[in-house]
Amino acid sequence: MLTPMMVQYLVGLCCLRHDPDAIDITVGSMVYDATIKKERDVDVTVTIKNANETIEAFKTVEVKTNKRPLDVIQVEQICQKFADMPEITHKSIFSRSGYTESALNKAKAHSVDLFNMLPWNEPIGNDFFDLKGIGTPAEFLRTFKTGLLYWVDYNVWVGVREVIEPFTWQNNKLLFTSSGKKHGKFSDMKKFIDTILFQSANILYLQKPVQEILQKYQDDFFSQNTDYLELPLWPHSHTIDVNKEKVFIKINEKLLRIDNVTITGKLQWIIRKVPPEFFIFKNAFDQKIFAGAAIADYGANNGRMFAMIFPERGRTLGIHPSIIIPEKHRNIIRNLKLI
Repeated sequence: MLTPMMVQYLVGLCCLRHDPDAIDITVGSMVYDATIKKERDVDVTVTIKNANETIEAFKTVEVKTNKRPLDVIQVEQICQKFADMPEITHKSIFSRSGYTESALNKAKAHSVDLFNMLPWNEPIGNDFFDLKGIGTPAEFLRTFKTGLLYWVDYNVWVGVREVIEPFTWQNNKLLFTSSGKKHGKFSDMKKFIDTILFQSANILYLQKPVQEILQKYQDDFFSQNTDYLELPLWPHSHTIDVNKEKVFIKINEKLLRIDNVTITGKLQWIIRKVPPEFFIFKNAFDQKIFAGAAIADYGANNGRMFAMIFPERGRTLGIHPSIIIPEKHRNIIRNLKLI
């Protein structure tokens, strides 16, 4: 299931393919608002400079994932927001749910382009004339293979300074800040350890020896006519420095910082076939194509996804096999640069 942040990122990738001359594309950018005299967030910005290094275009995009069509009040608010940002040269809104007729009229009066994000089932060549002769998106890309790395049968050791004797904890053991207040991000050990396990798998995921194990079994996966395959387990250990998390634990009523976490156990790859979702982006006024996209969530609720972008012109596709939206951006994206 696509989260709002994944859709926002996807629109940013479409802008990247649509504007190959851009020198900067930022998801979750900040733009100066002249009325309040400070910067405000905009979902996507695209900066294009000419040969003299002067800004030729500064495009801004708002991305909406509402379930109902955007109404005139919602569009009017965005139009006013854009109007208060004098740097902007091109303004647009992308919506998964369309627009009411009044909203269309309001945007047109304020010179704001509107785009729809629509399910894409028609033959690719019907809309992308440089890709004639290709079937539907689902025929072009039937499935996408995902490889997820997991810790199995593991033990966790935490390194804490000033502690000589070993200690144990329960999952509900509380964690604190340096001042003794309840930790905001990790309220207890379970949340902390679950996060560290995830971080560890993300770190190990791209290491060559770990990838070689995945590559070794890929042919078996495709030859077995299966949608799911668990690869053999292998022993491993990994120590992560967690000082930056500033997590403290109470031992014998003394508040001590957790410096590192060591995981020992077994790792396992799980390979799955995931059918992508296909979308086409069209201008709501003239139905011109902006881009097409295939996207697949890896299925682990970890911000990782695959995306393939079809430009409105040309045959060069944008293929992004393993996008990871950083944890700090899962709920709100700020200043995440694509170029």
